[in-house]
Amino acid sequence: MRNNSLMPLTDRVKGTASRLAALFVLAVVLVASILSPAFADNSRTCPGKDVLLQLRKTDPALYGTMLDAASRVENGYSIFWKIEKPGTKPSWLYGTMHSNDERVLKLPTAFHSAFDKIDTLVLELKEIAEPNTIAMELLKHPELTMLPPGKSLDHILPAEETGQIAAGLAKKGVPIATVLRMRPWFIYISLLTCAAGQGPNDKYVLDRQLAVQAARNGIDVEGLETPLEQFQAMADLSDDLTMKGLLESFRSPYDVNDITETFVGLYSTGNSGLMKALVEGLSDDKATDAAIVKRIVTDRNEVMAKRIVPYLEKGNVMMAVGALHLPGDHGVVALLRKQGFTVTPVN
Repeated sequence: MRNNSLMPLTDRVKGTASRLAALFVLAVVLVASILSPAFADNSRTCPGKDVLLQLRKTDPALYGTMLDAASRVENGYSIFWKIEKPGTKPSWLYGTMHSNDERVLKLPTAFHSAFDKIDTLVLELKEIAEPNTIAMELLKHPELTMLPPGKSLDHILPAEETGQIAAGLAKKGVPIATVLRMRPWFIYISLLTCAAGQGPNDKYVLDRQLAVQAARNGIDVEGLETPLEQFQAMADLSDDLTMKGLLESFRSPYDVNDITETFVGLYSTGNSGLMKALVEGLSDDKATDAAIVKRIVTDRNEVMAKRIVPYLEKGNVMMAVGALHLPGDHGVVALLRKQGFTVTPVN
């Protein structure tokens, strides 16, 4: 078996584990925040190291390649946009990060000015302020989270890999016996609890905080997806792929908290283009990359851009969705323009 501790950073920043972690952190409302407390340790902080900063020092060529790729990402220079169309009041698009990190929760003055005047807030999930509702929906569909009857991880994996999974889970305080029947994607996302904002900071993740504040202000709150649709997007990733990611995550010298720290830093600067470039640069397996990004990001972009139109036609709306859904030629900004809206960055 290859010893990852001896791998150069150029190799270590790539792989299924990194790609899945980045997509789950950036593109999916963190289901981990409403999962069983058995997965979370609320007494500790979740420190991480910025992978990009390490890359700049150890492999400036690759770092430069990522910066160049980011510069070519369409609409990759802002997370806050104004949406206009003749005959309607302006609306707004804000890219969120599903975190309660103080840097994420520090919203710009222009955002507050717009938010205080809107009639409707449209999020990925209307139910984000009601985690019990989301949890109950998940319980209705065990086929999304559990392996088929008669199957368990120790039956479908070689003994060596079962041992690696057990050892990795043990380090996180999770006995393997509690997850043997779970599908790999569900185990993976369950282990994101700390990165999802489950540490000592007791504030809600940004999306939920916006929903709660809107309700307090008498603003209507709507959603672009259902909880089931979000679960299905993750469940559609094959068990083989997510199991590979889970194994690689335990072998890696960095973890999801490092991925989170990296993206919080980029998010704080509004550099959604570099977020996208980094996600797409985490692996050399372009075919697998394309399949994952299509299901977790692109397919959902199409749904969001279509379903937001009736709200935008009324005007005075704030659309707030994960920042990774905004940039690129298949991002929400580009898709709204194709539907006749003028979308301009708010600096």
